[in-house]
Amino acid sequence: MTTPLAKPKAWDDVAEAYAAELSESFEHFARTALALAALDAPAHVVDVACGAGALTRIAVEAGHRVSALDQSEGMLTQLRRRVPAPAATRGADSPHAAGVDVTLGDGMALPYADATFDAGFSMFGLMFFPDRAKGFRELRRVLKPGAPAIVASWAPLSEVPVLATVLGALAERFPPPPGAPAFQPPLADPAECVAEMSAAGFRDVVCHADVQRVETTPNVEAMWTSMQRTNAIVVLRKNAVDPETWTDAARFVLARLRERHGTGEQTITMTARLTVGRA
Repeated sequence: MTTPLAKPKAWDDVAEAYAAELSESFEHFARTALALAALDAPAHVVDVACGAGALTRIAVEAGHRVSALDQSEGMLTQLRRRVPAPAATRGADSPHAAGVDVTLGDGMALPYADATFDAGFSMFGLMFFPDRAKGFRELRRVLKPGAPAIVASWAPLSEVPVLATVLGALAERFPPPPGAPAFQPPLADPAECVAEMSAAGFRDVVCHADVQRVETTPNVEAMWTSMQRTNAIVVLRKNAVDPETWTDAARFVLARLRERHGTGEQTITMTARLTVGRA
């Protein structure tokens, strides 16, 4: 069953807050991914499901040229605002000049020729594709032989107790249809990550599990308020009901958070899987 997170609206609705409030976290994982790729500048790389462009911006600043693609116009608007203006317009005719070209498109049908790029990335995007196998195959298709690919995904909810509490409380207030599985991040199992990338024809595949960033918020209320702006799952649920219904649900979630995690400073460990292979 296709998750709503595979559709542009989920990301359009959170794009501005997502870019403003979560940028440091995504830049942390982007820097790790670029280090794993070990690229010599200048390189021409593709950033599939680029979101607000954390990896794109850092890669451009490192002297690379980036072809950035996403299905969410809202996210691409944020990317254009954040990539330095000179880099965004420089060297458009040369794949080896630092800069970025931005495309609204489908990561399962990339609009690029075979064997175009020196490296490929998908930071927490390909994991939500309705057909991940097609996404992996397309990523491999557009890479030069031997080029590295890095695909990022999240750890299971069991490793992020605060988020598990939020989604569990929402499921209590808005029960899913009978038989519907509880949400779990796709590609959370390192063995699954390796298997799916290998099946697409990548070689030397390794999953770097437990790549982490620790975040703190001053209290549980601040954390929950931010989630209501930046978390696509939460915002989808919020936008699906009337304001009064959501106000009651938000109070219920906050009560659950206080009960299980206290009212003071909140520490959240964000844990990612970075799966690396070569075309």
